[in-house]
Amino acid sequence: MPTLAEFLAPIDPAEFTRHYRGRKPLHIPGQGKALANPLSWRRLNEILELQQLWNEDTLKVFYQSRVALRENYCDVSDTTPGARAPADPRKVKALLGFGASLVANQVQRAAPEVADITRMLQRAFACSAGANVYCSFQKVQAFNTHYDLHDVFAWQCEGEKLWRVYEACADNPVLPVPPGDEAEQWLIDSRGKLLAEVLMRPGDILYLPRGQYHDALTGADASLHVTFWVKPANGLALFKLLEAAAGADSSFRADLPDAADADALATHLAELARKVGQLMQSGSFAIDVRNHQRSFATSGAGFSLPARQRSQYYAVARRGPVLRRAEGYSVQIERQVVDVGAAHAAVDWLLQQRFFAFDDLLARFHAVDEAEMRAVLARLVDVGAIAPTELS
Repeated sequence: MPTLAEFLAPIDPAEFTRHYRGRKPLHIPGQGKALANPLSWRRLNEILELQQLWNEDTLKVFYQSRVALRENYCDVSDTTPGARAPADPRKVKALLGFGASLVANQVQRAAPEVADITRMLQRAFACSAGANVYCSFQKVQAFNTHYDLHDVFAWQCEGEKLWRVYEACADNPVLPVPPGDEAEQWLIDSRGKLLAEVLMRPGDILYLPRGQYHDALTGADASLHVTFWVKPANGLALFKLLEAAAGADSSFRADLPDAADADALATHLAELARKVGQLMQSGSFAIDVRNHQRSFATSGAGFSLPARQRSQYYAVARRGPVLRRAEGYSVQIERQVVDVGAAHAAVDWLLQQRFFAFDDLLARFHAVDEAEMRAVLARLVDVGAIAPTELS
C-alpha cells in the first residue's frame, strides 16, 4: 500500500498538516513522483465496460454545466419505481460525442490501484474517503464555480486542466448549495478575487480544503483526473455518540419537566448539561470517538488463491459483562476485571460465542487495530475466559 509521504512527495506530511490541511490550497507538481499514475485512458475504458457498476447514482453525465436527465443516459425501460436505473453505455457514448463530460463516482470499487490510495487516505486522516473520475473534452467547463463539502486531492492523470481557485472559503460547510441559476450566481458573486490559476499536467496533485471556491477548464485535449475526497468526522457526529452513551443513565431516559415550569426545566437541563460534560471528558467517550473515526477505514482481503491462511480459533470458557466506566471499558470475568479498551464491542460479541476465529473477529470489528486486538485476547486467555483451540 502507498504511504502518505509517497502520495504528497516532495511535500513532507508533517509540513502539509501544519501549513495546508484545512487551511489553504496546495499545488504539488508531478515531477519525480514516487507513485505511478492511478488511472489511464486504457484503464478507464476497461472500468466503464463493467456495466453492472454503473447506474444513475454512480455515473453522471454533464453537458454545459448541467447534469443530464437520467432518461438521456440510462436504460429506464424496465426500471421499477425507486430502483436505480442502469447506465446505458450507448447513450453515454452518444452524449460524450456531443462534448458532454463524464463523472464516475466511487471508482475505487472497480480499480485496485485507486483503492490502495483511498485506503491509505482513510488511515492517514482517520476519515471516510473515496475517488471520483472526471473526464472532459476540449475547452469544456463541466462545473461552474462551486465548493465541496470535503477536502479534495485532484490528481491529473491525462491531458491538462486549468483550475481557478478563488479567495473565498466557506466556513466548514456541511450542506450543499441548492441547484439553480440563483444559487450559481450567488456563488460567483461571493467567490472573491482570483487567488491562483493552476495548470494541471499529468502527475500533478491539487489540494483544496473543504469550502474552497474553484472551477476548472479543460485544455486543448481531453482531460482525465481522479479526485480523492477525504471527509473526517466533525463535531456533529458527537451527538449520535452521546445519545448512545447517555442512554445508560436513567436521568437521560427520564421525562423532561413541563416547560411551563421554567425553574424546574432549567434545573433539570443544568444537571443534564453537567452530566454531558462529564461524559464527553471521560476516557470511555474518547474511545467511542476513536472507534468512530477508525470505522471509516476499509481494507482489501489480499487474496492469494489457491493459497489459504489458516485462522487461529478460540473456545469461550468463561463469560462476563462488558462494563463502561469513566476511565474506559473493561470486562469482568468472575472476580477479575480486564481492560479491553477500544476492543470492547468485539469482546462483548466474542463472549456470546462458543467458538470464534481470529480473522472473523478482525473482519467484524475492523476499527480495532490488529495488535491491540491480539493484546486483549492474550489478557482474556490469561484469566481463562478464552482458550486457543482447533476445530476439526
